Amino acid sequence: MNETAEVAIRRRHAVDQHVVSWFCLAFCYAGILNPLCRATDLEEIVSRGTATLQSDWAADPDYAYVERDEVQKNDKVTSKTSQVVYIAGSDYYMPLAINDQPLAPDREKAELEKLKDEVRRRKAESPEARRQRIEKYRKNRDENEALVLDFPNAFTFELLRQETMNGSPAYVLSGTPKKRPETAGRAAKVLSGMRGTVWIDQENFHAIRVECDVINPVPIYGVLARVLPGTHIEFGMAPVTNSTWLIGELSMKLRVSKLIFKSMDVTRSTYSDYRLNSLVLTELLSK
Repeated sequence: MNETAEVAIRRRHAVDQHVVSWFCLAFCYAGILNPLCRATDLEEIVSRGTATLQSDWAADPDYAYVERDEVQKNDKVTSKTSQVVYIAGSDYYMPLAINDQPLAPDREKAELEKLKDEVRRRKAESPEARRQRIEKYRKNRDENEALVLDFPNAFTFELLRQETMNGSPAYVLSGTPKKRPETAGRAAKVLSGMRGTVWIDQENFHAIRVECDVINPVPIYGVLARVLPGTHIEFGMAPVTNSTWLIGELSMKLRVSKLIFKSMDVTRSTYSDYRLNSLVLTELLSK
């Protein structure tokens, strides 16, 4: 496999991790539409919850972050850590460590030069090339956005209890998918294959923790690949600012079928050191 293909696969995997997280995040805001109205005015909950979700979603591209992806296959565990930045309208992954071992100084220098070359390349690309690159990135985000914003019609929720999660009072909700018509779009079909539990901060209505299980096969690349029942996903959100929470950790026990082949992967990703993208990119380019 050449380096370009390998980078493309790594970037696609990272996008998929975020896709899964935002899929599951839909549970928490679907849930606020009904059961919490017992304790709080429904209109206020819907307004605050929707605004919070949209604000967090919109803020995500504004932040650079460090992503560590760990994959377990059989008894072998491997990991890769990258600095993720956004350059001229789309993301870029710069390797920082392999299996928790920092890159050698010469490799680190080479990766910094690749980053600088990529910045120069994107600045010099033709309008059509830029349009295609940004359009591809935005297409992924638009597909994810459709999944997130379809939540009001996707689930039936029950308020289970109230408890403390990570030191904060939280509502605990369970969600089961509603039956949707066969003509429903991709977002509805994906959401219809999941059920889960979510912990919602009572003060600011951000999700603290979400656990999801796949109960029906979920299409991921058309009809060629599906996520199968037995898949379990857990992730937590972390405050980045007083008003913005973004994904902090994600773990998946993933059962996937590709044509006639089935596989089981166990992955864990952490997302840390969120900082404004403009500041991080300036620091990296100055080295």
